[in-house]
Amino acid sequence: MPKISDDQRQARRDQILSAAWKCFSRRGIHATSMEEIIREANLSAGAVYLYYKGKDELILAAISIYIQELRALLLPLLLREEPFSPAAFVRELTKSIVSHTQRNDLDLNVVALMVWSEAQSNSRAKELLAAAQLKYRDELTAVVRKWQKRGDIAPGGKPTSIGRAMLSFFLGFIVQSAMLGQIDPDTAAKGIEGLISNRPLSGG
Repeated sequence: MPKISDDQRQARRDQILSAAWKCFSRRGIHATSMEEIIREANLSAGAVYLYYKGKDELILAAISIYIQELRALLLPLLLREEPFSPAAFVRELTKSIVSHTQRNDLDLNVVALMVWSEAQSNSRAKELLAAAQLKYRDELTAVVRKWQKRGDIAPGGKPTSIGRAMLSFFLGFIVQSAMLGQIDPDTAAKGIEGLISNRPLSGG
């Protein structure tokens, strides 16, 4: 048999994960069977099980890849030596979230809610998600300190408290996008600017 390259192996893993996300989005994580994922991936059972031993392993892989891909988009924004202004920061971060979660006919915001629910009974999933959120919280706190030093926001607030509130805001953006829609990066940025600014804003 011809040898499969590393790129081909990765492409096959991506194909299986994409199929899993589509199935999870349609039917939910627990209602989805491996047989449905195999059909969606248009692969043989043997080909799928070569990469993932079962649905539990596939769920953890899907969570891990989702976290890694999103973090790769957000980290350059979080670690900028001179951060964007608060409103621009919110706009750029939420734009990155949208670019990651909206994939053709698939909304990964919906899958994210399912994953958060899964974490309540799956200790490994909770560990993965909690580790990622703690990093974001620390990085947002560091951004807040830079804003205070530059005079973008009032200096009296406790950076750790503001960082936690900012994390809640971004998690809430994902929830509202999945449940209600009607929010986009410009709206989110205007909302933050309205909270911290004393001057009138144009538009809704």
